Amino acid sequence: MGLLDRDSRGYALSLDLLLALIPLTLVLGLVAADMDNLMYQMQDVVYRGSTERVAADTMNALLTTSGDPYNWESNVAGLKVPGLARYDNASQQPKRYYLLPSKVGSITSSQIQGMMGDQYGYSLNITSINTGTNVLMRGTRLDSSVDPAAKDVVRVERIVLYADYDIVSDAVNIRGTGTPLVVTANSFPTNAQYNSVFDYYVYVNSTGLTSVTSASVDINSVTVVKSNDFKSGTNPVVKLIDPAVYGSNVLYNQTELMDNVVTVRLQGSPTDKMNVYILQVPKGTPASEISLTGADTSKFRAILYVWVR
Repeated sequence: MGLLDRDSRGYALSLDLLLALIPLTLVLGLVAADMDNLMYQMQDVVYRGSTERVAADTMNALLTTSGDPYNWESNVAGLKVPGLARYDNASQQPKRYYLLPSKVGSITSSQIQGMMGDQYGYSLNITSINTGTNVLMRGTRLDSSVDPAAKDVVRVERIVLYADYDIVSDAVNIRGTGTPLVVTANSFPTNAQYNSVFDYYVYVNSTGLTSVTSASVDINSVTVVKSNDFKSGTNPVVKLIDPAVYGSNVLYNQTELMDNVVTVRLQGSPTDKMNVYILQVPKGTPASEISLTGADTSKFRAILYVWVR
């Protein structure tokens, strides 16, 4: 009887093992049948993670750094890595998420493409939250849109600070002395690249008890604002610094950046006081839209879309 008991236990063990193998075999069969789908999903996760990383790294580099070199906008040919943040000369650090118009106007689609590689497509737009004005449109496609054939698109959004206009030179609180007064404002740089994407305006406003009636502003010894511009009581006086009108010497147009000298002359009483600004604005901005409020910092929305091509 003992031998029969042992045989019975072996038979039961074999039967249990057979029953256990049935669901295991079914599971392995299902896994094998769905292996292609699993591999595709794993590959999709890997690609998605890689695309997200590229999008985040590109956005951070553009918005939180000034690029290499930090003043690359003055010589695009020497650019190594682009960045759009202003550079603070005092702290020698970039102002994170505070963009410099000359960098925004100078960066090209191919420079951004080089940051992420040719295997990715992208679309980058920077738009005013208040007005909807778009100050930057760059992308793989000519219209800076997202490729409708892209299977998976990563979106990265950041809020940045930006001013439509940049005050590149100023001389404020100039007060008459009763005798001719000459003031030299801080110079501002231009080159052929700057002149191709920006216009420059002289903006003069009277702030004294009486309106200024006799003053002038010279750029590189070329008179742009004349005394008769004030005769009608116009305030402010806004003049486009147009080389086609004032001659090629009014704005330096060489390959390298050169400083333009601003000289202000005022002949008036101590009650006469004025401010002079040189504004750098997007090319084609009409004089009717020029105001100091354009130089106020406001919030803009930067949106980057990236996909695998």
